[in-house]
Amino acid sequence: MIKNKTWNRKKIVTIFFVCFAIFLVLGGRLVYLMIFQSDYYTKEAQELHERERSIKAARGRILDANGTVIADNKTVCTVSVIHNQIKDPDRIVEVLSKELELSEDYVRKRVEKYSSIERIKSNVEKEKGDAIRAYNLEGVKVDEDYKRYYPYGSLASKVLGFTGGDNQGIIGLEVKYEEYLKGQEGTILTITDARGVEIDEAGEERVEPIAGNDLYISLDMNIQSYATQLAKQVMETKQAERVSVLVMNPQNGEMMAMVDVPEFDLNNPYELPEGTEAEGLTEEQKQELLNQMWRNGCINDTYEPGSTFKIVTAAAGLEAGVVTTEDQFNCPGFIMVEDRRIRCHKTTGHGAENFVQATMNSCNQVFVKSKKINYPRIALSLANSSPLASSNLWRSCSTVSFFFSSPRISRIILPSISIIKRLP
Repeated sequence: MIKNKTWNRKKIVTIFFVCFAIFLVLGGRLVYLMIFQSDYYTKEAQELHERERSIKAARGRILDANGTVIADNKTVCTVSVIHNQIKDPDRIVEVLSKELELSEDYVRKRVEKYSSIERIKSNVEKEKGDAIRAYNLEGVKVDEDYKRYYPYGSLASKVLGFTGGDNQGIIGLEVKYEEYLKGQEGTILTITDARGVEIDEAGEERVEPIAGNDLYISLDMNIQSYATQLAKQVMETKQAERVSVLVMNPQNGEMMAMVDVPEFDLNNPYELPEGTEAEGLTEEQKQELLNQMWRNGCINDTYEPGSTFKIVTAAAGLEAGVVTTEDQFNCPGFIMVEDRRIRCHKTTGHGAENFVQATMNSCNQVFVKSKKINYPRIALSLANSSPLASSNLWRSCSTVSFFFSSPRISRIILPSISIIKRLP
């Protein structure tokens, strides 16, 4: 009997210490979680109950050399629904399909989709967004957003480029300087209960967005507009498929105008040119047509300078003194070089002319060969008489050759661009 009592006592003591040890471990774990890990789990709980919506940042503007705004922002709205907060789905489907001009099936599919937040439509006009907000539909969120707006329409379209649905740069300067223009998004934080319904008493917390930087470029829209008009006139007169015009500041190489017509409407960049047969085209064929429409021939195509290089030759000859403005020449309309007959563009010839007139007439005969000036003779004269002038000629030749033939020119478009201020 005594043996049994002793054995039971030992058993009770053993169970007691085992339970004590278990509670000690659990208590220690509880202390660790509640004191040492409190910050971590507080943050986790807060994230679990917080509903986050992004606030788009205003994209930086693009301004020309005179400070004229050529790419700006327009306030629009993004309409979304939160499934757990919807109380009258039929009413929401009816209103949104009517106001946003969408099919009921499309809207219903998104309203009934079980997700934290479902976007119905973005880039909605502000007036339309305000009208939807006025319905006070539970579960429907109308957030302000920004859409890129180009006040000059198609002017300098292939230089500026455009943005996509999320306001990100697609082509041109918009994508080249995306990291400077895009800004930093903000957020709207609201507290929800376990079912995901917002708690009105908790209010909302906002992290304001940071606007993007303004971009100042060397283009002058007055010169760009005039150059575009001239390019269109030439295109119509010569029945050309495309006409390109570049205007540069000779002092520093800044681009003052860059035209490549036909251009496209920056505010409707996915609209094919008028007269294009879009019916029956596959998505791939349509995309190819769009790519061709957006392509900037000024920086993507190679071009032989031809007669424009005569400017370099003439300047080198005058600088070296191997020709003067008063030197006289005679152009019969052609010249024989070895066994080749090279014609002047005026086949009947320019007749008697001095060097200034020959330059004005772009006379091939004078610039190819005469007793006073030819390409080899200029180079030799420069090399013998003026090392500085010779180096200037070769530097000019290298620059022109690079400009007209190197694909790397796409990397130096508008070299004077600088980021100088942030939107207020």
